[in-house]
Amino acid sequence: MNIRKIAELAGVSVATVSRVFNHPERVLPETRDRVLAITEEYDFTPNWFARNLTLGSTKTIALLIPGIDSDLYRNIISGVETVAGNKGFVVIFCQTRGDAEAEFNFLKIMKSRKVDGIIQVRSLLTPSMAAELQTFNIPRVHIGKNRECGCEMMCYLDYEEAAYRLIHHLSGLGHQSIVLLYDNQGDDITPEIEAGLHRVSRELKRSIRFTAFAGENSAQGGYLAVQRMVQNGDLPDVLVTAGALQAIGALKAARDMNLSIPGDLALASFNDSPVCSVVSPAITCLEIPAAKLGMASARLLFDRIEDDDQDMGVSQEMILQPKLKIRESCGNTTDIFELFD
Repeated sequence: MNIRKIAELAGVSVATVSRVFNHPERVLPETRDRVLAITEEYDFTPNWFARNLTLGSTKTIALLIPGIDSDLYRNIISGVETVAGNKGFVVIFCQTRGDAEAEFNFLKIMKSRKVDGIIQVRSLLTPSMAAELQTFNIPRVHIGKNRECGCEMMCYLDYEEAAYRLIHHLSGLGHQSIVLLYDNQGDDITPEIEAGLHRVSRELKRSIRFTAFAGENSAQGGYLAVQRMVQNGDLPDVLVTAGALQAIGALKAARDMNLSIPGDLALASFNDSPVCSVVSPAITCLEIPAAKLGMASARLLFDRIEDDDQDMGVSQEMILQPKLKIRESCGNTTDIFELFD
């Protein structure tokens, strides 16, 4: 069996079969699935991978990530590449764009490419999809807390502790009502935020009103959130966004609507970005160790790849802590630029 025969059976060109293996995102899903089904049926492996397989490894890992349009994702990629490069491995990138079906198809493609391991970022796989992956026998690490994706190894942020630190700071400034704008294509961190809030309430013996809703993780998403709250006449003391772009959009909306920040509305974000420190007022943020997330997940993966005796079913979790950067957007008036570990 060779690539020409695969192309003939699939009714496509040799170039299309090549794209399925090298640039799967450029191939129509139905064509891609047809080619993959035939390669699996005939147990076909491209020559460039077959040569490496004789050595027991393709020296490749896959990174499935929603996108590359944010500092968070770019830093995760950098962390993964650093560890993989030191190991002499190549990283194959697949943009899932928050689409569970696309993610599932990429996983099947990576199986056909005989990658040594896979890292999934903010996986949206359903339990039924995850069940099919149990036969893959490929080490996988998930950056995120979606336990339904079927990954035994997970690396994620402690948002409860992060929320505790941020809300404790906000409460100390006199804020009593908080709205969380979370990412409509990412993890819903609301339960963890509420847990951190309850810790603050118990500790300070103070009631804090809290609501949450989903929005697009973009400047437009933040802009529309403020616009909606103003139109509904339901402006909180503080708007906390999941992403830095949402915070920038919220800041723009406040200016357009003649709202003072932090006078009329305080603003904070669960994700920092260089721009958050140079806008006026500078935005209070949590610094997410994204590069460390990427490095930690890659190390977990390589530990599993390199330990043939380790049970694939053994669960491992690594939890990282964000840091609070206090700036001006929540009402802080002291001349500090401070990190709280």
